[in-house]
Amino acid sequence: MVRSKGYPEALENKLIDRVLYDSDRSPEFTKVVEEISRTIPHMCYQCGTCTASCPSAPRSTYRIRKFVRRVVMGLENEALTDPDLWLCTTCYSCTDRCPRDIAPTDVIMAMRNLAFKRDIIPVNFLKTVQAIYTTGHGVPNNDVNRAARKKLGLEADPPTTHKFPQYIKGIQKILDYYKLKANADRIVKEREG
Repeated sequence: MVRSKGYPEALENKLIDRVLYDSDRSPEFTKVVEEISRTIPHMCYQCGTCTASCPSAPRSTYRIRKFVRRVVMGLENEALTDPDLWLCTTCYSCTDRCPRDIAPTDVIMAMRNLAFKRDIIPVNFLKTVQAIYTTGHGVPNNDVNRAARKKLGLEADPPTTHKFPQYIKGIQKILDYYKLKANADRIVKEREG
């Protein structure tokens, strides 16, 4: 490959032409993602509206249309092991603007669920599950936030489990039912010791 002036090696690796072999494809992956997401990624014609609408795209290497394309092509391992899968903010801007009425956000969420079943999930997401289990929030309220809320004329605690802690048990029951907390604890322990 010809060296690109000024580009780091990691970017050069992303720009390398790749060959797609039939053995790399999993048509079943496409069907499963469509079933879970309840949308139609196979109708995508790669216009790029989703990526252009994405607030994460300008700030990262995340390109949602790349993930939709991977689903269509059945590239399960490539899609589920790409760390960029976890950069979606689930704002639904791509879904709102898709000219084909595809829900790319739901495609991403389906792939995240499949990745989680294979223990492919960043530790920070697992720690968020642990925080939600304990407090009912991914980002628990703290003294700094309480002071800021008071300064704005709001109650110190928002009308969530911070104000109604009796509902934490219900959240825990849901997370226990789906074994999210147990799996989060197991994976964090395996990775961090």
